[in-house]
Amino acid sequence: MNNAGLGPRLRECTQLVLNVEGRSADEIFGYPDNLKFRSCMTLFMSATPDNTLFKDALLKYFDGRPDQMTLDILAQQTF
Repeated sequence: MNNAGLGPRLRECTQLVLNVEGRSADEIFGYPDNLKFRSCMTLFMSATPDNTLFKDALLKYFDGRPDQMTLDILAQQTF
């Protein structure tokens, strides 16, 4: 299986969500997907050097606050 297209598709989908005006993450995704979106944006912000898009999503939909549980899990990981 080739995963080379996953990064560009992730960024494209994130940009589509960023393009939505006048709706919250709760309104776009509903529960619990709104929580998953925040967690994923936190993960990708932490895991990628070019993370502006993911930071922008957190800023727009979560007042710039990453998901603390995701950060805690990442802090426990040894790579």
